[in-house]
Amino acid sequence: MRVVQAILFLAYPFAIYLALGHASPRAVALGALALLALRTVLTSPHRGLAYARAGALPVAAVGVALVTTAIWNDPIALLFAPALGSFALFVAFAGSLLRVESVVEAIARVSLGSLDVEQSRYCRRVTLVWAAFFLVNGATSAFLALYGTVEAWTLYTGLVAYLLIGLLFAAEYSYRQWRFRIYLGAPTDPLFQRLFPPRAD
Repeated sequence: MRVVQAILFLAYPFAIYLALGHASPRAVALGALALLALRTVLTSPHRGLAYARAGALPVAAVGVALVTTAIWNDPIALLFAPALGSFALFVAFAGSLLRVESVVEAIARVSLGSLDVEQSRYCRRVTLVWAAFFLVNGATSAFLALYGTVEAWTLYTGLVAYLLIGLLFAAEYSYRQWRFRIYLGAPTDPLFQRLFPPRAD
């Protein structure tokens, strides 16, 4: 199920690019709404509250963009959907910093159960980093939607943005493993245990 959801999410820019060459913006939006509904149905009701809290707003933002296109038959809202999704993630992550528990803290507690002061402080800093990334990513996507070519928009939102997300995640994950050296059975644990052996108590 998660693989299908990931494919639907990652394929959006390329699907929009190809579909706009063969159908009206309204027809494309209605098809994308059907895929969004499928994605919602495939989402497990047992997912953690932290993941749902971070993901609900972006899905709603994309849904608004698709409905707007379906009503006015204007493709610009289709191109704005990735930007709106990124801005929604910025709001979710940045807004959580105003609460007692940030998004990253809530996600970390799913695995660790409890966090010490240092871990909690680290999670809040990571939340801030991701919030800044989503803000810049959203601004870049919006700029390309308004002033770039459809090809440039597709390349950035469909490939470059995900490569940047992957690089940022890999860098943060590697640094976290070096700093805390907590191994809970993840597939990458054998590698990181060799690179960063657990510290003696």
